[in-house]
Amino acid sequence: MSMRYSKLTLLSSAMVLLVGCGSNDTNITASSSAEDIYSQTCAGCHNGGLKGWLTGAPATGDKEAWKILNEKGLEALTAASIQGFDKMPAKGGCEECSDEQIRLTVEYMAAKSK
Repeated sequence: MSMRYSKLTLLSSAMVLLVGCGSNDTNITASSSAEDIYSQTCAGCHNGGLKGWLTGAPATGDKEAWKILNEKGLEALTAASIQGFDKMPAKGGCEECSDEQIRLTVEYMAAKSK
């Protein structure tokens, strides 16, 4: 691994920690829909923009990127989302979301990416 790559990886990791993906100002409640949760907490990284590039988050709707993820199955994707994965924090940073809301949001994202 080159020194340049290491510095880039370190820089991108630092940027993710500084800017995060989701908004800290959400209106998520127990009755929030998967679409609401996605738009308020997930889209920041999963919309294919700069934050997504920094985190390596697959863009929702990118059929190529999600093909491998969808093959893992909803249960595995949900478990990884609840626990956190790579640069994604537990529940994608949506602390107020229930496990069921995370499952429905993962299902929403996966369906939009088939």
